[in-house]
Amino acid sequence: RHYHDFNADMLITVKEPWIFRSLHNESINYTPMAIIDHSPVSPHITSKLRTAFKVIAISRHGQKELKNKDIDSTYIPHGVPTNIYKPLNERQRKICKTMFHFEEDEFVVLMVQMNRSRKLIPHQLRGYKRFLELNPDVKSRLMLWTNMRPTRTPEDTEPGLGVADVGVDLIPELFELGLEDPVRWTDFGELPEGIPDWTLDFSLGGWDMVKLYNSANTLLHCTGGEGAGLPLLEAQACGLPVQTTNYAGGPEHVGCGYKVKAEDYVILNTPGTRYYMADIDEMAENLTKIMNGNPEKMRKKARAFAERFDWDNVVDKYMNPFLDDCE
Repeated sequence: RHYHDFNADMLITVKEPWIFRSLHNESINYTPMAIIDHSPVSPHITSKLRTAFKVIAISRHGQKELKNKDIDSTYIPHGVPTNIYKPLNERQRKICKTMFHFEEDEFVVLMVQMNRSRKLIPHQLRGYKRFLELNPDVKSRLMLWTNMRPTRTPEDTEPGLGVADVGVDLIPELFELGLEDPVRWTDFGELPEGIPDWTLDFSLGGWDMVKLYNSANTLLHCTGGEGAGLPLLEAQACGLPVQTTNYAGGPEHVGCGYKVKAEDYVILNTPGTRYYMADIDEMAENLTKIMNGNPEKMRKKARAFAERFDWDNVVDKYMNPFLDDCE
């Protein structure tokens, strides 16, 4: 409807193509951003791309997967607003730690993920537990910025779309792993509304994601597969070293940090897409390396990498030439 109201030349969708039931059959210049977080690419995705006017791949991984299925695409990476996501100074970072109830000398590991089976959060918890076992005298916290209980049930999903990607109740697993003390998580009721206002110190303004990233020392993002992994870019823009599973689109977005080997996969959803499990010991070893590394050096390296994905750079280098080619 809006396509016709605006007399649009093209409709670019920023969502996994497999959720659209009929859009690919409409008489419009349908241009999907093909978000591909697995390999080999599912026919549930490629079947929605055959009639597209143009196809945008947000990762080189996705572009390669589409090429293997004889689908042409244009690479336009996901961007990050580096004027918003940025490192704060030392004094401000101390305030950020206080905002989120961390002690100044705690090594804070942050996870920013949806509670979905693809994210393999319980598997990552085991990586953090192994880190604590390797470093029993270290003061550390793991901050889970996610729903601790699933917001969707199997009945809510539609197998015909090939998603069926529900979450899990993380609370029992935390206690089984003995992580109920070092792990912090947000209030169940507040998470859907976003980060609440900070009222104890207004020198930095309110609570927000930038301050959450700046309260941490590193981002753990070893999921089963990422189309891009936006938190990787956001965290590095804020100066954090990161790590992710060496699979799908995530590794392309690691400039300061580690790509964790993954030699085995699981299939958790209806279309049978493969999601790889990061090596638990390597996750723990990488956290140890980051903890013992030079934070200022890592901060500069992470920031420099993220600036390559600043939205202004993405628009100038990739989007504008693409639009010119569509004329």
